[in-house]
Amino acid sequence: MSSPGGTAAVRDWTFVLYPEGRPTERESDAFDHAPELAGGAIGWEEDPRGVRFPCTVRAASAREAVLWAVDRLAAVGVPVSDVRMPLTTAFS
Repeated sequence: MSSPGGTAAVRDWTFVLYPEGRPTERESDAFDHAPELAGGAIGWEEDPRGVRFPCTVRAASAREAVLWAVDRLAAVGVPVSDVRMPLTTAFS
């Protein structure tokens, strides 16, 4: 996994990113074939309500982890509008 992490203590952060809209076929293909997403840190789930991207990213802070994942999705043309993280994750 090519997640961020510097000299500070790192941990796995678990959260879900929600796109601005349902990804297009082109964005879906880009997601499937992007080498920067091949590590498995960002997943793809669909249900009748839409698409979400469950993430587990190793980083020194929640902010760093979320920004890393948002940047990876933006690189394949999927803008993110919301992030959700369980409070137990954010404050543990």
